[in-house]
Amino acid sequence: MLKIRFTGQDLARTRIAPAADMSSELVLSLHMLATRRSDGGLGQWREQLGRRWRPRSAMLFDLFSATDLPEFLTVRQDGRDTAEATAGGLDRTGREYLSGLGRLRGLTPFARDLAAGDRRARVLLGDLTAEYQAAAITPYRERIDLLVRAELRCRARQLATGGLDEVLATLHPDVRWRRRVLSLPMSPCLTEVDLGGRGLLLQPAVFASGRLVIAGFEAPREQPVLIYPIPGDRRLLMDDKVSPPSALTNLLGRTRAAALCTLAADGPLSTTGLAAALGVSAATASQHAGILAGAGLTTKERQGGTVVHRITLLTGRGSRDPRFTVCGGDEPSPTAAAAAAQR
Repeated sequence: MLKIRFTGQDLARTRIAPAADMSSELVLSLHMLATRRSDGGLGQWREQLGRRWRPRSAMLFDLFSATDLPEFLTVRQDGRDTAEATAGGLDRTGREYLSGLGRLRGLTPFARDLAAGDRRARVLLGDLTAEYQAAAITPYRERIDLLVRAELRCRARQLATGGLDEVLATLHPDVRWRRRVLSLPMSPCLTEVDLGGRGLLLQPAVFASGRLVIAGFEAPREQPVLIYPIPGDRRLLMDDKVSPPSALTNLLGRTRAAALCTLAADGPLSTTGLAAALGVSAATASQHAGILAGAGLTTKERQGGTVVHRITLLTGRGSRDPRFTVCGGDEPSPTAAAAAAQR
């Protein structure tokens, strides 16, 4: 059990990440493959990756153990930039990581060359990382962003209504938050960590696959990061477009349910934008949005000559779909949804 102790200064500096971290997603996805962990609903992603897989990508598995992850693999928007950033990012800390990995289980020739600072091995590392990014991350980047943004919105609402105590207490089913101590099931023996006034960065991740990951605790000038899995069904990563849960469709009807999920997933939309997302006319989108607003599930706000629609806090608390759920919310009250369904 790992115990992280917070001071008042730590609590003041603890924050929620502003966006998805693609470098973490890449490393976590590789670790899931390298250790043959359960994919947590990512079976279709694994199947699609298999069709694009290059055998030499397996060399990246040499950098992992069951519990250790290399933090020096770096994702950039462009693959060439990824290759350069990763090749150039293997600093002394990265080489020390590889040396420690060698003491744990020995190193392959590739990992041994990296630990020694060999230039050709570093260039190869950059190329391998860029190739893996192109196959495993880039095709799903928008969906990863979407799922993480939905989680960040629900945490923001939770922070506004329940404070940081509620956020920390509901990060993961196995997390315990009590008396300024966050207890995590991450170590076979009791270990305590002092944040030293740095606070903690809370980073949700799609490829965390049901587990918690800590990073940056040993770097005194960096803010430690706690990576936690987003809740809900990771099969949503494979969706081409927002699909509402069947129960919600049965209650509201297909178009209204899709409108609600689209607003939750993509944020506030104009009537024209909502119509385009749903594949209906602006008049039809306006009609359905008006019914949802009348039931208290969405709001309408005029901005100049445009009407903007957005979901309400009531919607966040009332749904179990991870794209628009306030995490840890109460069981849904059917009143508002039923009112929309009857119109």
